[in-house]
Amino acid sequence: MDKLSSIRLEDLPVIIKFILHSITAMDALEVISELREKLDLQHCVLPSRLQASQVKLKSKGRASSSGNQESSDQSCIILLFDVIKSAIRYEKTISEAWIKAIENTASVSEHKVFDLVMLFIIYSTNTQTKKYIERVLRNKIRSGCIQEQLLQSTFSVHYLVLKDMCSSILSLAQSLLHSLDQSIISFGSLLYKYAFKFFDTYCQQEVVGALVTHICSGNEAEVDTALDVLLELVVLNPSAMMMNAVFVKGILDYLDNISPQQIRKLFYVLSTLAFSKQNEASSHIQAQVILPCQPPE
Repeated sequence: MDKLSSIRLEDLPVIIKFILHSITAMDALEVISELREKLDLQHCVLPSRLQASQVKLKSKGRASSSGNQESSDQSCIILLFDVIKSAIRYEKTISEAWIKAIENTASVSEHKVFDLVMLFIIYSTNTQTKKYIERVLRNKIRSGCIQEQLLQSTFSVHYLVLKDMCSSILSLAQSLLHSLDQSIISFGSLLYKYAFKFFDTYCQQEVVGALVTHICSGNEAEVDTALDVLLELVVLNPSAMMMNAVFVKGILDYLDNISPQQIRKLFYVLSTLAFSKQNEASSHIQAQVILPCQPPE
């Protein structure tokens, strides 16, 4: 295990598969704890947009070579996580030991991107451990062990792995937004934000749909949080939000469930979409925004 950090990335899936298949109920926690400590994938491969900001390539030939290497590294990372998914899907001992190893980590600095990815993977793979993971995650958020920077890095580095778990991540976000603790609610809102930022158009549609559901729920805290996230998304990616404007417009049918202040937030979102210079085909939204504001004849 001490030599794990020196193993080539392309050899890791086979090595990890062997280790996981050799685990017994007696040594599961010890092996997983050591594996978690030694295996740090955050620096094995960087997405192209991060790599480009850190490395200046001098020629197109080098750029092409670097791109091919990065693609190969990403494939190895995805294969490695597939190996881990398979192990935790069929071995309850491994999934429980992994959660326990993360739960036992006390220091803020010891928490890794790898930890969050594993919590998401187990949450999406093993339905019996969902409540356990939610409890661990809530405790970590309250204690400050898992913060926004770690979450952002998790999505930035491993978005290709996480995108296949979009529905589970949104389910987790929904559960966290039902909390009474503001720090947990904020973390749930960040899950929505980064899922929209890093995932594909299908998942972006799911994010907006989930936020609209929160807004139409009538729960004041959920409505406020979901509207704030929509405001952020409109600024973050107005063109992507424009593709989902029809869902936001649907909230107009539920204005009786939200307060005047929340209605103002909603119309700010709609007006930003309607009159954005990036969105020429927005006249139908403009009509929806202007008509409610016109005085009766």
